[in-house]
Amino acid sequence: MKYLTSMPESLSEYGLCKTLAVRREIIHIKHIFTEIFVRKTIDIETMLDKLNLSVFQYIEYMTNRIRFLHHINRGYKSNVNDIVKKDRDRFFPTLELLNGLKNVIVLDFDGVITAKRFKVLYHLCIDRSNVIVCTANPKVNNSWFEKRNYRLPNKIHSVQGKVKKIKTLLDINKRYDNIFYVDNEIEYLQFAWIFGVKTFHYKSGKIKYFTMKTK
Repeated sequence: MKYLTSMPESLSEYGLCKTLAVRREIIHIKHIFTEIFVRKTIDIETMLDKLNLSVFQYIEYMTNRIRFLHHINRGYKSNVNDIVKKDRDRFFPTLELLNGLKNVIVLDFDGVITAKRFKVLYHLCIDRSNVIVCTANPKVNNSWFEKRNYRLPNKIHSVQGKVKKIKTLLDINKRYDNIFYVDNEIEYLQFAWIFGVKTFHYKSGKIKYFTMKTK
């Protein structure tokens, strides 16, 4: 059986691109739940305690996330076979594949935007998508970007402390089909990943795919 293989592009005229995109996201959430509740590789209760959330509240959040995903744009179009088969571990190609959905790039500040080698990547992000800065550094504002001739991001969330940064990211996640989140600190990526955010680790001058999936 050639299941979801070599499909004619004419299927995109019947809304199949949206169906396949939603299918891919639901599979991703299945992987998250498998790690947490079946393989038990993630200490979900300890992580949620840090956010003052219960497991019930986590499931409520993820249920609403699933509901949100089923309402993505029916007009979304891309190569139907790429939607099914293409790997999602490359940052800019994945952003291009999902172009047409409600996407946003969320960047950490200290250690990512402030890194000298990230400047070119920053402007590539600005060229390709809306960009939000989410940082636990409450002093970040437009002036840092203006003084260095950086184009301004669409929004800056400069909050106080680790927990508030994570909760701000989770709030942003409620409003977009896809968040492409880049951070240099693994802990933030771990929290983002369990809530279904597309996570990427900035390390050694490169944006690298981050996952907690073990198999």
